[in-house]
Amino acid sequence: MKHWVGKKVVVDNGGPYQTKRYGTLIRWNDKEQYIVLSPGGVRIGMKDIMSIREIDVLPQESREAAGRSNSIGYVMKTMRQFEHAILFGSEVMIWEGDKLLARRARLTKHNDQTVTLEDGTVLDKREHRFIVRSFRG
Repeated sequence: MKHWVGKKVVVDNGGPYQTKRYGTLIRWNDKEQYIVLSPGGVRIGMKDIMSIREIDVLPQESREAAGRSNSIGYVMKTMRQFEHAILFGSEVMIWEGDKLLARRARLTKHNDQTVTLEDGTVLDKREHRFIVRSFRG
């Protein structure tokens, strides 16, 4: 089972609380029957593991990327970021691929798939990047 070492995984204990631990598996010790996840060096006994699944992205990585700052602002990815841009009337740059559609647009509403601009234009979130003109995420 050492093929898991170095991979991003979710470990489920299957107990009454269904605890899931996310991390990169850094050690598998058959002799002492435990594994170690990073970050944090979390040690989990083999008897406490119901399943191990490989995942592409750790939850903490996607949260960090969601609010990552750049020189102009940050790319909005979460519902809360869109809601804050609407609430505070923030200026938003809108990109479609490498084409700049708007430099200082304001959003009026959004849902899971779309964003509506002040002028009534409706844009698909999957096809566009929305960058809040701010230095804080």
